[in-house]
Amino acid sequence: MALEKSTRLMIIIAISFSFFVGEISVGFYTHSLALVADAFHYMNDLVGFIVALVATQISKRENSPKELSFGWQRAQLLGAFFNGVFLLALGVSIFLQSVERFISLQKVENPMLVLIMGCVGLTLNIISAAFLHEHDHGPKVSSTGTISDDSNMELSDTNHPHKDHRHINSTQTPPGRDLGLLGVMIHVISDAINNLGVILSSAIIWKLRSPSRYYADPSCALFIALMILLSSLPLVSSSGRILLESVPLGVSLDDIKHDLEKVSGVLSIHELHAWRLSQHKALASAHVLVGSESLSDFMRMAGEINECLHAYGIHSTTLQPELVGGSASASKRVRERVGAGAGRRGRGRGCRVNCGMECEELSCCG
Repeated sequence: MALEKSTRLMIIIAISFSFFVGEISVGFYTHSLALVADAFHYMNDLVGFIVALVATQISKRENSPKELSFGWQRAQLLGAFFNGVFLLALGVSIFLQSVERFISLQKVENPMLVLIMGCVGLTLNIISAAFLHEHDHGPKVSSTGTISDDSNMELSDTNHPHKDHRHINSTQTPPGRDLGLLGVMIHVISDAINNLGVILSSAIIWKLRSPSRYYADPSCALFIALMILLSSLPLVSSSGRILLESVPLGVSLDDIKHDLEKVSGVLSIHELHAWRLSQHKALASAHVLVGSESLSDFMRMAGEINECLHAYGIHSTTLQPELVGGSASASKRVRERVGAGAGRRGRGRGCRVNCGMECEELSCCG
């Protein structure tokens, strides 16, 4: 039986804390910058792991805090972002220390003890990586971009409402690996590479007799710093783009606008926005210019619009109707009646426009 994400994180926290205490002690005792750098990396890991654990626990809450609305679902993503920022700061710090050690070389005492700690650290990181490995990367997203198998079969029909829509041939980009655990996995993998560097540098200092052998230690620390910097940049970039509410991966706003304006009764679409709330959930909003004051006509249009957005992987939508040639009071009545339906949707019942039962997990108000 697979362990839960929170259980795996707690195991990793216990392993990392135990090794950090031992490694920092040996690092200061032997004057090994590489070992001290690796120990501080473990300390940073502890902070990152705890942030990931807290974010995971918060994201599992059924009821969102009133002050956060549905933004609480970004807790794990925010944890991943801070995890990456911590890594960047640590990489810069170790880089500067290694440059200083090149200028003022210091001897490493008892390199065999450093070698032993490197081997122990490598073993623990292999165990940690085994606990973190997962095959399930989150909700499955259709790779074809079609509405459903049944509707796709009907696309050859010239009267099909979506026959001219671009989402028929679109391909959604998978959300990828969970960024919360990805941040933790990057920590563990970079730690393992760091341990290999510590093992190599300590072996060189132990076996060689040249005075220049002590340069192996700051060289290893410099390598650790570069590895940390290179591994943290993709994490910061991926999580940062989602926090900045970027358009869902593989989705073009021009294609969405094209498809929505093909819906019968829709005259034009403006103020169209689509963004990612988290790795797996996307939202959209739009102003819909229509010519009919009938609520039933608009709800029919909204249903087709929702099907189009569903094909793009967007499952929560806010639509504002705007009437052509209609009075302001008529437009207000439509918005109020549609808004009342949205209010019922927020309570999980009475929703007039939805994707279906299979999409409840991807809906922000489900």
